Amino acid sequence: MSVATTAVNATAWVPATPGSPAPGPLRAHFPAHSHDEAVAAARALVPRLRAYAAEADRQRVLSAEAVQLLDTARLFDVLTPRVWGGSGLGFATALLTAEELSRGCASAGWLCAVMGGTTWTVAQLPPEARREVFAAPSTRVALQLRLSGPPAQRVPGGYLLRGMWGRFCSGIDHAQWIIAGVNAPPAPGAEPEPHVMLLPQERTVGIDDWHTSGLRGTGSRSFTVPELRVPAHRVLPLSALNPLVPAQYGRPRTAAYRMAPDAVGTVAFAGVLLGTARAALDAYAGPARDGRGSGLDATALTATVDTARALLLADLEMLAASGTPGGTPEERARMRRDIAYAGTRCREVVNTVYEASGSAVIYDDSPVQRIWRDANTAAQHPAFDLRRWGQSPS
Repeated sequence: MSVATTAVNATAWVPATPGSPAPGPLRAHFPAHSHDEAVAAARALVPRLRAYAAEADRQRVLSAEAVQLLDTARLFDVLTPRVWGGSGLGFATALLTAEELSRGCASAGWLCAVMGGTTWTVAQLPPEARREVFAAPSTRVALQLRLSGPPAQRVPGGYLLRGMWGRFCSGIDHAQWIIAGVNAPPAPGAEPEPHVMLLPQERTVGIDDWHTSGLRGTGSRSFTVPELRVPAHRVLPLSALNPLVPAQYGRPRTAAYRMAPDAVGTVAFAGVLLGTARAALDAYAGPARDGRGSGLDATALTATVDTARALLLADLEMLAASGTPGGTPEERARMRRDIAYAGTRCREVVNTVYEASGSAVIYDDSPVQRIWRDANTAAQHPAFDLRRWGQSPS
Protein backbone atom coordinates (compact mmCIF):
# COMPACT_ATOMS: atom_id res chain seq x y z
CA MET A 1 0.00 0.00 0.00
CA SER A 2 1.48 3.35 -1.01
CA VAL A 3 1.52 6.41 1.21
CA ALA A 4 -0.80 8.23 -1.14
CA THR A 5 -3.47 5.52 -0.95
CA THR A 6 -3.83 5.29 2.82
CA ALA A 7 -6.81 7.65 2.67
CA VAL A 8 -9.07 5.22 0.79
CA ASN A 9 -12.82 5.60 1.28
CA ALA A 10 -12.18 9.13 2.47
CA THR A 11 -15.84 10.12 2.27
CA ALA A 12 -17.15 7.02 4.03
CA TRP A 13 -18.44 7.10 7.57
CA VAL A 14 -19.19 4.36 10.05
CA PRO A 15 -22.50 5.46 11.61
CA ALA A 16 -23.07 5.08 15.33
CA THR A 17 -26.05 2.80 14.73
CA PRO A 18 -27.10 0.93 11.59
CA GLY A 19 -29.23 3.15 9.40
CA SER A 20 -28.36 6.42 11.12
CA PRO A 21 -27.54 9.24 8.69
CA ALA A 22 -24.02 10.37 8.02
CA PRO A 23 -23.32 14.06 8.73
CA GLY A 24 -23.45 16.48 5.85
CA PRO A 25 -20.69 18.95 4.98
CA LEU A 26 -21.01 22.13 7.02
CA ARG A 27 -18.48 24.50 5.46
CA ALA A 28 -18.22 26.03 2.05
CA HIS A 29 -17.17 23.37 -0.41
CA PHE A 30 -13.50 23.20 -1.39
CA PRO A 31 -12.03 20.38 -3.45
CA ALA A 32 -10.27 18.03 -1.06
CA HIS A 33 -6.49 17.84 -1.27
CA SER A 34 -4.86 14.64 -2.43
CA HIS A 35 -1.78 13.50 -0.53
CA ASP A 36 0.53 14.94 -3.19
CA GLU A 37 -1.41 18.22 -3.34
CA ALA A 38 -1.23 18.69 0.44
CA VAL A 39 2.53 18.11 0.49
CA ALA A 40 2.99 20.43 -2.48
CA ALA A 41 0.90 23.13 -0.75
CA ALA A 42 3.15 22.90 2.30
CA ARG A 43 6.29 23.00 0.18
CA ALA A 44 5.08 26.11 -1.63
CA LEU A 45 4.84 27.97 1.70
CA VAL A 46 8.46 27.34 2.73
CA PRO A 47 9.99 30.59 1.36
CA ARG A 48 7.26 32.73 2.93
CA LEU A 49 7.43 30.96 6.29
CA ARG A 50 11.22 31.29 6.28
CA ALA A 51 10.75 35.04 5.94
CA TYR A 52 8.47 35.06 9.02
CA ALA A 53 10.64 32.76 11.17
CA ALA A 54 13.02 35.29 12.74
CA GLU A 55 10.17 37.61 13.74
CA ALA A 56 8.19 34.73 15.24
CA ASP A 57 11.28 33.86 17.27
CA ARG A 58 11.53 37.44 18.58
CA GLN A 59 7.82 37.87 19.28
CA ARG A 60 7.38 34.39 20.82
CA VAL A 61 4.32 33.76 18.67
CA LEU A 62 3.68 33.05 15.01
CA SER A 63 2.22 36.04 13.21
CA ALA A 64 -1.44 36.07 12.24
CA GLU A 65 -0.31 36.34 8.61
CA ALA A 66 1.73 33.14 8.84
CA VAL A 67 -1.14 31.26 10.49
CA GLN A 68 -3.48 32.52 7.78
CA LEU A 69 -1.18 31.02 5.16
CA LEU A 70 -1.62 27.60 6.79
CA ASP A 71 -5.35 28.13 7.07
CA THR A 72 -5.79 29.24 3.47
CA ALA A 73 -3.78 26.21 2.30
CA ARG A 74 -6.14 24.07 4.46
CA LEU A 75 -3.24 22.32 6.15
CA PHE A 76 -5.04 22.23 9.50
CA ASP A 77 -7.60 19.91 7.88
CA VAL A 78 -5.38 17.18 6.45
CA LEU A 79 -6.87 14.61 8.88
CA THR A 80 -10.38 16.10 9.00
CA PRO A 81 -12.81 13.70 7.26
CA ARG A 82 -14.09 14.86 3.89
CA VAL A 83 -17.67 14.66 5.06
CA TRP A 84 -16.80 17.39 7.58
CA GLY A 85 -15.03 19.59 5.03
CA GLY A 86 -11.45 18.27 5.26
CA SER A 87 -9.15 16.29 2.99
CA GLY A 88 -9.63 12.95 4.74
CA LEU A 89 -5.97 12.01 4.46
CA GLY A 90 -3.68 10.09 6.81
CA PHE A 91 -0.80 10.43 9.21
CA ALA A 92 1.75 10.03 6.42
CA THR A 93 0.44 13.27 4.94
CA ALA A 94 0.52 14.93 8.37
CA LEU A 95 4.15 13.81 8.78
CA LEU A 96 5.31 15.08 5.39
CA THR A 97 3.45 18.40 5.51
CA ALA A 98 4.99 19.09 8.94
CA GLU A 99 8.39 18.27 7.46
CA GLU A 100 7.96 20.69 4.57
CA LEU A 101 6.62 23.53 6.73
CA SER A 102 9.44 23.08 9.26
CA ARG A 103 11.97 23.51 6.52
CA GLY A 104 10.77 27.11 6.45
CA CYS A 105 9.83 27.62 10.12
CA ALA A 106 9.87 24.94 12.81
CA SER A 107 7.24 26.78 14.85
CA ALA A 108 4.85 26.78 11.91
CA GLY A 109 5.46 23.08 11.39
CA TRP A 110 4.86 22.37 15.09
CA LEU A 111 1.60 24.34 15.16
CA CYS A 112 0.34 22.53 12.09
CA ALA A 113 1.29 19.18 13.62
CA VAL A 114 -0.65 20.06 16.78
CA MET A 115 -3.69 21.83 15.35
CA GLY A 116 -3.92 19.48 12.40
CA GLY A 117 -3.82 16.51 14.75
CA THR A 118 -6.54 17.72 17.10
CA THR A 119 -9.15 17.52 14.34
CA TRP A 120 -8.66 13.73 14.46
CA THR A 121 -9.98 13.83 18.02
CA VAL A 122 -12.78 16.30 17.27
CA ALA A 123 -14.01 14.02 14.46
CA GLN A 124 -14.77 11.36 17.08
CA LEU A 125 -16.62 13.61 19.55
CA PRO A 126 -20.44 13.64 19.66
CA PRO A 127 -21.98 15.11 16.47
CA GLU A 128 -23.01 18.38 18.12
CA ALA A 129 -19.40 19.13 19.05
CA ARG A 130 -18.24 18.29 15.53
CA ARG A 131 -20.74 20.77 14.14
CA GLU A 132 -19.57 23.48 16.53
CA VAL A 133 -15.98 23.10 15.31
CA PHE A 134 -16.33 22.13 11.68
CA ALA A 135 -19.08 24.65 10.85
CA ALA A 136 -16.59 27.47 11.37
CA PRO A 137 -14.66 28.95 8.43
CA SER A 138 -11.45 27.51 9.92
CA THR A 139 -10.66 24.76 12.38
CA ARG A 140 -8.01 25.87 14.83
CA VAL A 141 -8.01 23.61 17.88
CA ALA A 142 -5.10 23.79 20.32
CA LEU A 143 -4.02 20.84 22.46
CA GLN A 144 -3.55 20.46 26.21
CA LEU A 145 -2.56 16.88 26.95
CA ARG A 146 -3.48 17.04 30.62
CA LEU A 147 -5.00 19.73 32.81
CA SER A 148 -3.65 19.87 36.35
CA GLY A 149 -5.79 20.52 39.39
CA PRO A 150 -8.79 18.83 40.98
CA PRO A 151 -10.81 16.37 38.88
CA ALA A 152 -13.82 17.72 37.01
CA GLN A 153 -17.09 17.39 38.86
CA ARG A 154 -20.05 15.60 37.35
CA VAL A 155 -23.00 18.02 37.20
CA PRO A 156 -26.39 17.87 35.44
CA GLY A 157 -25.80 18.06 31.70
CA GLY A 158 -22.03 17.84 31.81
CA TYR A 159 -19.00 18.64 33.95
CA LEU A 160 -17.70 21.50 36.06
CA LEU A 161 -14.02 22.49 35.82
CA ARG A 162 -12.73 24.71 38.60
CA GLY A 163 -9.21 25.84 39.48
CA MET A 164 -7.41 23.92 36.70
CA TRP A 165 -4.33 24.87 34.72
CA GLY A 166 -2.23 23.63 31.83
CA ARG A 167 1.22 24.12 30.28
CA PHE A 168 2.70 23.82 26.78
CA CYS A 169 -0.55 24.73 24.98
CA SER A 170 0.80 25.20 21.45
CA GLY A 171 -1.24 27.54 19.28
CA ILE A 172 -3.52 28.81 22.04
CA ASP A 173 -3.35 32.39 20.73
CA HIS A 174 -4.65 31.31 17.33
CA ALA A 175 -7.23 28.72 18.41
CA GLN A 176 -10.97 28.95 18.88
CA TRP A 177 -11.00 25.72 20.91
CA ILE A 178 -8.72 23.61 23.09
CA ILE A 179 -8.82 19.82 23.29
CA ALA A 180 -7.80 19.06 26.87
CA GLY A 181 -7.16 15.88 28.82
CA VAL A 182 -9.14 16.02 32.06
CA ASN A 183 -9.70 13.53 34.86
CA ALA A 184 -13.44 13.17 35.39
CA PRO A 185 -15.88 10.56 36.77
CA PRO A 186 -17.70 8.75 33.93
CA ALA A 187 -20.83 8.42 36.09
CA PRO A 188 -22.10 9.87 39.37
CA GLY A 189 -20.10 8.45 42.26
CA ALA A 190 -17.53 6.74 40.01
CA GLU A 191 -13.77 7.20 40.31
CA PRO A 192 -12.31 9.79 37.91
CA GLU A 193 -10.68 8.53 34.72
CA PRO A 194 -9.08 10.28 31.71
CA HIS A 195 -11.45 12.12 29.36
CA VAL A 196 -10.95 14.53 26.49
CA MET A 197 -12.95 17.76 26.60
CA LEU A 198 -13.49 20.53 24.09
CA LEU A 199 -13.01 23.90 25.79
CA PRO A 200 -13.70 27.35 24.28
CA GLN A 201 -10.39 29.20 24.24
CA GLU A 202 -12.07 32.47 25.16
CA ARG A 203 -13.08 31.02 28.54
CA THR A 204 -9.47 30.41 29.57
CA VAL A 205 -7.01 32.86 31.13
CA GLY A 206 -3.58 33.00 29.50
CA ILE A 207 -0.24 33.24 31.30
CA ASP A 208 2.65 34.93 29.51
CA ASP A 209 5.31 32.40 30.49
CA TRP A 210 6.59 31.15 27.11
CA HIS A 211 10.24 32.23 27.54
CA THR A 212 12.19 29.35 26.03
CA SER A 213 15.32 28.43 24.15
CA GLY A 214 13.52 27.32 21.00
CA LEU A 215 10.19 26.84 19.21
CA ARG A 216 9.45 30.33 20.50
CA GLY A 217 7.06 31.04 17.66
CA THR A 218 4.66 28.34 18.80
CA GLY A 219 3.52 30.56 21.68
CA SER A 220 2.96 27.42 23.76
CA ARG A 221 2.10 29.28 26.92
CA SER A 222 0.22 28.21 30.02
CA PHE A 223 -3.38 29.01 30.91
CA THR A 224 -5.87 28.57 33.72
CA VAL A 225 -9.52 27.56 33.80
CA PRO A 226 -10.97 29.38 36.83
CA GLU A 227 -14.46 27.91 36.35
CA LEU A 228 -16.17 26.39 33.34
CA ARG A 229 -19.17 24.17 32.74
CA VAL A 230 -18.53 21.76 29.86
CA PRO A 231 -21.66 20.26 28.29
CA ALA A 232 -21.71 16.50 27.87
CA HIS A 233 -21.62 16.71 24.08
CA ARG A 234 -18.08 18.16 24.28
CA VAL A 235 -16.75 15.27 26.37
CA LEU A 236 -15.48 11.81 25.43
CA PRO A 237 -13.73 9.14 27.50
CA LEU A 238 -10.13 8.84 26.35
CA SER A 239 -10.64 5.09 25.91
CA ALA A 240 -13.21 5.82 23.15
CA LEU A 241 -10.36 6.91 20.85
CA ASN A 242 -8.99 3.36 20.87
CA PRO A 243 -9.96 1.80 17.52
CA LEU A 244 -10.55 -1.53 19.31
CA VAL A 245 -13.40 0.13 21.24
CA PRO A 246 -16.75 0.44 19.41
CA ALA A 247 -17.32 4.07 18.43
CA GLN A 248 -20.37 5.39 20.24
CA TYR A 249 -20.75 8.32 17.85
CA GLY A 250 -19.40 6.80 14.65
CA ARG A 251 -15.92 6.67 13.17
CA PRO A 252 -14.65 7.48 9.65
CA ARG A 253 -13.69 4.52 7.47
CA THR A 254 -10.16 5.70 6.73
CA ALA A 255 -6.77 4.34 7.70
CA ALA A 256 -6.15 7.30 10.03
CA TYR A 257 -9.09 6.30 12.24
CA ARG A 258 -7.86 2.72 12.52
CA MET A 259 -4.68 4.07 14.16
CA ALA A 260 -4.08 4.01 17.90
CA PRO A 261 -3.33 7.48 19.32
CA ASP A 262 -0.62 6.10 21.60
CA ALA A 263 1.22 4.88 18.48
CA VAL A 264 0.83 7.74 15.99
CA GLY A 265 -0.18 10.76 18.07
CA THR A 266 3.34 12.24 17.89
CA VAL A 267 4.42 11.14 14.42
CA ALA A 268 3.84 14.61 12.93
CA PHE A 269 6.16 16.03 15.59
CA ALA A 270 8.85 13.82 14.07
CA GLY A 271 8.12 15.64 10.82
CA VAL A 272 9.22 18.85 12.54
CA LEU A 273 12.63 17.33 13.28
CA LEU A 274 12.93 15.97 9.75
CA GLY A 275 12.25 19.50 8.49
CA THR A 276 14.66 21.24 10.86
CA ALA A 277 17.42 18.82 9.83
CA ARG A 278 16.80 19.69 6.19
CA ALA A 279 16.63 23.41 7.06
CA ALA A 280 20.00 23.20 8.79
CA LEU A 281 21.55 21.57 5.74
CA ASP A 282 19.91 24.22 3.52
CA ALA A 283 21.35 27.00 5.69
CA TYR A 284 24.86 25.55 6.00
CA ALA A 285 27.28 28.00 4.45
CA GLY A 286 30.11 25.61 3.68
CA PRO A 287 33.34 24.68 5.46
CA ALA A 288 34.01 26.42 8.77
CA ARG A 289 36.03 29.56 8.18
CA ASP A 290 37.94 29.63 11.43
CA GLY A 291 40.16 26.64 10.68
CA ARG A 292 38.37 24.19 12.99
CA GLY A 293 36.74 22.06 10.35
CA SER A 294 36.92 21.00 6.73
CA GLY A 295 33.18 20.97 6.08
CA LEU A 296 30.38 18.47 6.31
CA ASP A 297 29.57 15.29 4.50
CA ALA A 298 26.20 16.73 3.49
CA THR A 299 25.40 13.67 1.39
CA ALA A 300 25.68 11.33 4.37
CA LEU A 301 23.68 13.64 6.60
CA THR A 302 20.94 13.97 3.99
CA ALA A 303 20.86 10.19 3.73
CA THR A 304 20.37 10.00 7.51
CA VAL A 305 17.29 12.23 7.25
CA ASP A 306 15.97 10.31 4.24
CA THR A 307 16.37 7.04 6.14
CA ALA A 308 14.55 8.38 9.20
CA ARG A 309 11.66 9.50 7.03
CA ALA A 310 11.50 6.17 5.17
CA LEU A 311 11.42 4.29 8.48
CA LEU A 312 8.41 6.27 9.70
CA LEU A 313 6.53 5.91 6.42
CA ALA A 314 7.14 2.16 6.45
CA ASP A 315 5.78 1.95 10.00
CA LEU A 316 2.65 3.88 9.03
CA GLU A 317 2.06 1.52 6.11
CA MET A 318 2.54 -1.41 8.49
CA LEU A 319 -0.12 -0.04 10.85
CA ALA A 320 -2.50 0.72 7.96
CA ALA A 321 -2.18 -2.87 6.74
CA SER A 322 -2.36 -4.46 10.20
CA GLY A 323 -5.02 -7.06 10.79
CA THR A 324 -5.55 -5.54 14.24
CA PRO A 325 -7.22 -2.11 14.41
CA GLY A 326 -4.64 0.23 15.87
CA GLY A 327 -1.91 -2.36 15.33
CA THR A 328 -0.67 -5.15 17.53
CA PRO A 329 1.19 -4.26 20.73
CA GLU A 330 4.45 -5.08 18.93
CA GLU A 331 3.56 -2.89 15.94
CA ARG A 332 2.59 0.04 18.15
CA ALA A 333 5.82 -0.33 20.14
CA ARG A 334 7.84 -0.32 16.91
CA MET A 335 6.11 2.89 15.76
CA ARG A 336 6.83 4.66 19.07
CA ARG A 337 10.45 3.46 19.04
CA ASP A 338 11.00 4.64 15.50
CA ILE A 339 9.49 8.06 16.18
CA ALA A 340 12.05 8.43 18.98
CA TYR A 341 14.82 7.06 16.79
CA ALA A 342 14.05 9.36 13.84
CA GLY A 343 13.86 12.43 16.06
CA THR A 344 17.13 11.56 17.78
CA ARG A 345 18.99 11.06 14.50
CA CYS A 346 17.64 14.34 13.07
CA ARG A 347 18.66 16.19 16.21
CA GLU A 348 22.18 14.81 15.73
CA VAL A 349 22.20 16.05 12.12
CA VAL A 350 21.27 19.57 13.24
CA ASN A 351 23.90 19.52 15.99
CA THR A 352 26.54 18.37 13.52
CA VAL A 353 25.69 21.26 11.19
CA TYR A 354 25.79 23.72 14.09
CA GLU A 355 29.20 22.52 15.27
CA ALA A 356 30.62 22.79 11.75
CA SER A 357 29.25 26.27 11.07
CA GLY A 358 32.02 28.31 12.64
CA SER A 359 32.03 31.00 15.29
CA ALA A 360 29.49 33.25 13.53
CA VAL A 361 26.75 30.78 14.45
CA ILE A 362 26.66 32.17 18.01
CA TYR A 363 25.01 35.38 16.82
CA ASP A 364 21.25 35.67 17.17
CA ASP A 365 20.82 36.59 13.51
CA SER A 366 22.29 33.25 12.40
CA PRO A 367 19.55 31.07 10.88
CA VAL A 368 21.51 27.95 11.86
CA GLN A 369 21.45 29.03 15.51
CA ARG A 370 17.67 29.43 15.48
CA ILE A 371 17.23 26.08 13.73
CA TRP A 372 19.56 24.46 16.28
CA ARG A 373 17.55 25.91 19.17
CA ASP A 374 14.26 24.83 17.60
CA ALA A 375 15.45 21.29 16.90
CA ASN A 376 16.86 20.74 20.37
CA THR A 377 13.70 22.14 21.97
CA ALA A 378 11.49 19.89 19.85
CA ALA A 379 13.66 16.87 20.66
CA GLN A 380 13.08 17.42 24.39
CA HIS A 381 9.52 16.17 23.90
CA PRO A 382 9.10 12.81 25.67
CA ALA A 383 8.19 11.19 22.34
CA PHE A 384 11.87 11.35 21.35
CA ASP A 385 13.30 9.72 24.48
CA LEU A 386 14.91 6.51 23.23
CA ARG A 387 15.55 5.38 26.80
CA ARG A 388 11.78 5.28 27.26
CA TRP A 389 10.69 3.85 23.94
CA GLY A 390 13.46 1.40 23.15
CA GLN A 391 16.99 1.11 21.90
CA SER A 392 18.05 2.28 18.47
CA PRO A 393 17.46 -0.41 15.85
CA SER A 394 20.63 -2.16 14.75
